[in-house]
Amino acid sequence: MAAAIVSISFASIFIRWSDAPAVVIAAYRMLFAALMLMPFALRRSHREEMRWLGRKQWWAVVLIGVVLAIHFASFNAALQETSVASATMLVTCHPIVVGVLGYIYLKEVPRRSGAGIALGLAGVAVISSADLSAGALYGNILALVGMLAAAAYLLGGRVLRQRVSVVTYAFLIYLVAAGVLFLAAVASNIPLWPYPAEEIVLFLALAAVSTIFGHTVLNWSLRYLPAAFVSLSMLGEPVGASILAFLLLAEAPSFGMVVGGAMVMAGIFLTAGPAPRPTGGTTLGQ
Repeated sequence: MAAAIVSISFASIFIRWSDAPAVVIAAYRMLFAALMLMPFALRRSHREEMRWLGRKQWWAVVLIGVVLAIHFASFNAALQETSVASATMLVTCHPIVVGVLGYIYLKEVPRRSGAGIALGLAGVAVISSADLSAGALYGNILALVGMLAAAAYLLGGRVLRQRVSVVTYAFLIYLVAAGVLFLAAVASNIPLWPYPAEEIVLFLALAAVSTIFGHTVLNWSLRYLPAAFVSLSMLGEPVGASILAFLLLAEAPSFGMVVGGAMVMAGIFLTAGPAPRPTGGTTLGQ
């Protein structure tokens, strides 16, 4: 989880360095990530797994891929309109959605996580409030759209990953998302080619670092960890991204961002801490 959070924190920097349209960045990111996974996905065991997927599971793959496409396209566009801190903080507000829906449908939000979720979200609010003056309303709205898509993506992945291996799951989801994004670019008359070598390098970095070592590792963890915990842990992304933005983009964090970041980390610690042993009855969600 720690390695995944560091990897996805670099995504904001790579996207900011790119001059390509938001949907094009997302499309090539998904395409290159799928191609990187293809040699593993085409092994016999994974081919057999794909062959045995039922109709409902294929529909789930398509829907989750569409949701992931919406998430990346919205997040990329938000980063082009507002600051790294605002975009990443708003897009990672999804624990409140995942927490509520995860409890309703998956029964996997322990009561002990309530304090961590509340503290983490309070930290997000502090940082977002401190940075509101630097962000455009349009960018903030796009980030919130990306947040809702991320919540649906995590919950869908939590269910499907119980039946599908991480390589098969990630390969199919990324491939569907890439197809959706390329179609969206064509429908919007956005050129898909040519782009300079520097842009291709950034697309590859997004695919290898932020997607394979970031989102794919998160997908792997969804088989073993509650969706609410994975979602809350992703609140570490805006902290890491804000630090990287200060070092690489000269976006200095405000006092509110520092305080809010500490609250976010404390919330993650509370949720990630060892669960108390039950003294009787059953624990909620574990």
